[in-house]
Amino acid sequence: MPKKQLFLALLVLGTAFWGVSYTVVKAGVGYADPYSFQTYKFAVAAGAVALLFPRQLARLTWHTAGWGLLLALPHFLGSTWQTIGLQTTSAANGAFLSGLSVLLVPLGKALLYRQAVAPKMWVASGLALLGLYVVALQAGWHLHAGDGWMLASAFAFAAYVLLGGRAAHQSQPMAMLVVQLLSCTVLARLSGWGAGQVLAVPAAGAFWLAIGFTALLATAYMYGVQYYAQRYLSEEKVALTHLCEPIFAAIAGALFLHEAITPRILLGGLLIFSAMVLSEVPFPGRKRRSGQPQPPRPAAHHPDSSTLL
Repeated sequence: MPKKQLFLALLVLGTAFWGVSYTVVKAGVGYADPYSFQTYKFAVAAGAVALLFPRQLARLTWHTAGWGLLLALPHFLGSTWQTIGLQTTSAANGAFLSGLSVLLVPLGKALLYRQAVAPKMWVASGLALLGLYVVALQAGWHLHAGDGWMLASAFAFAAYVLLGGRAAHQSQPMAMLVVQLLSCTVLARLSGWGAGQVLAVPAAGAFWLAIGFTALLATAYMYGVQYYAQRYLSEEKVALTHLCEPIFAAIAGALFLHEAITPRILLGGLLIFSAMVLSEVPFPGRKRRSGQPQPPRPAAHHPDSSTLL
C-alpha cells in the first residue's frame, strides 16, 4: 500500500479513537476539573511516547524542540477549550463546531501561507461539513453555553494542523511530540493554578479509564501518526479525515449505549465518505506521485506564533 493511503487509513483509525473519547471524556471529567484531567492526559501521553522512542529523544535538537514548544500552544488551547466546552454543551453541538476546522484549514492556508487550495478540496470540505451537519444536528440547532468554547477550539485545532504541515519534515518527530506533550502538561498545570484549582486525585475508576484511553489512543497515537501523515498529506486533507470522528462516535453509541443508527447518520456518513473519495480523485493538471512526501515549505512562509490563538 502506498504511504499516502496507509497514513490516510491510520488517521481515520485515530478519528475512531477520538469519536469514542467523546463519551469517555464526558464520563471521566465529571470527577475532576478540566485542568487536572488535561494535566494527567498530557503527562501520560508524553511518558508513553518517550518510552517507545528513546533513541529519537536522545537525538533531540534545539531546533526540533522549538517546533515542539510552538505546536504545544494551539494543541493545548484546542484540547482545553474543547474539554471545558463539553461540560456545558451537547455532544452534537460540540462535534459540529469542532468540525468547522475542515473549512478553517484551507482558508488559513490560502490567507496565511498564500498557497492555492485545489477547487476539489473546497468542494470536498463543504460536502463533508454538510455530512457532519446531517449527523450531528439531528434535532436542529440549539445554543448552549459551551458553544463559544467549542468554536474557539476549532480555530486552535486548525492552527495546529497548519503549523503541523510546516513541522512535518523535522528530524526526530516523536521527540518533538514528547516536547509538545510535556509543554502541554506544564500549561495545563499552570492554567489550573491560575484558575485556583489544585491538582485533583480522584478515586473513581472511570476517571483513570478516561485518562488512559485519551492519553494513549486519542493523543499519543493520533498525534504521532499525524506528524508522519503530514509528510504525505496536505493540511486540508488531514482536516477532512477529522470529520470521520462523529461517525465513529455514533457507531460507539450504538455498540456501547444501544443508541439507534438513524437514516440521518447513514446519510451524513455517506456524504463524509464521498468527500474523502472526492479528495482522492485525480483531476487533470499537475500531479504528484502517490506516496511521495509533500515538499518542505520555504522558511519565508512559516507563520509567526503571534498569529495563533
